[in-house]
Amino acid sequence: MTPVTTTTTNTKTVFQKAPFGVMKTRTFTALAALLLIEGVMIGQVLLRPAAAQTGAAQDCNKISDPKARRACWFKKVKAGEKNLVGAYLLGMDLRGAILIGANLTGAKLIGSDLHGANLTGANLSKANLSGVDLTKAKLRGANLSGADLRGAVLTEADLIESNLTGARMDILTEQGLLQGGMTKAEAPLTGLTSEQLIAANLTKANLTKADLSQANLSGANLSQAGLSGANLTKANLIKANLSEAGLHLANLSGANLTKAKLYGAFLIGANLRGANLSEADLTNANLTNANLTGAKTTGAKMTGAKVTGVKLRD
Repeated sequence: MTPVTTTTTNTKTVFQKAPFGVMKTRTFTALAALLLIEGVMIGQVLLRPAAAQTGAAQDCNKISDPKARRACWFKKVKAGEKNLVGAYLLGMDLRGAILIGANLTGAKLIGSDLHGANLTGANLSKANLSGVDLTKAKLRGANLSGADLRGAVLTEADLIESNLTGARMDILTEQGLLQGGMTKAEAPLTGLTSEQLIAANLTKANLTKADLSQANLSGANLSQAGLSGANLTKANLIKANLSEAGLHLANLSGANLTKAKLYGAFLIGANLRGANLSEADLTNANLTNANLTGAKTTGAKMTGAKVTGVKLRD
């Protein structure tokens, strides 16, 4: 069957490129196979005669059949609807989707492909985005507070001024997917990792108490980001820009901050035990009461840094 192509109207473009068709098989081969069996492949949405066709006019989540429920929600997305609270969109191909200002509070998007999607100003609070591909997605000003982003790919995503307060971004496990609503057949068996935020733009983003343990943030822009109390244990922050970032009481134990920019960063009470700060720029940084026990500081620039009460050994 021919994939659905872009639809442009005088008022809005529902999808930019929207290459709807067979879903990319990254680590979700089992999920794609299940969708084929269900007859709900993206762009070839097979609506079940009664339940699914009437579902678009009512609350999709009242549809008991999960297959028809998913098709109902996808129809709403294609129609450009903004109210997508609690949407059930597991494993969907939503590449290039236009979801500006959409309300996706509590939505389940586990394993979906949102590569290049525009979610500017969208509300994704408490949404389950585990395993989602958000490569190059536009999430400027989006609300991701309390969202589950375990295993999500956010490479080159635009997250400027987004709110990730309390977002969960630690390592994704199969058990985590099952708890999120996936069946055993849908859950991928390999490739379960922490989220990828390589070169992501998180300027001024609110990441207060976010769990970013073991996350790949190499080259990411986190300048002026709020990371108070955030968990960055063993995170990859090589060459990341953390200039003037708020890292009060943040846990950076074991993190790799080689060549990272921490100019004027606020690291008051931060835990940097065993962290690698080789060649990092800590000029004018505030390290008051920070724990640097076992940290590597070879070649680090610390001109003007405040080091009152810094702990260097047990």
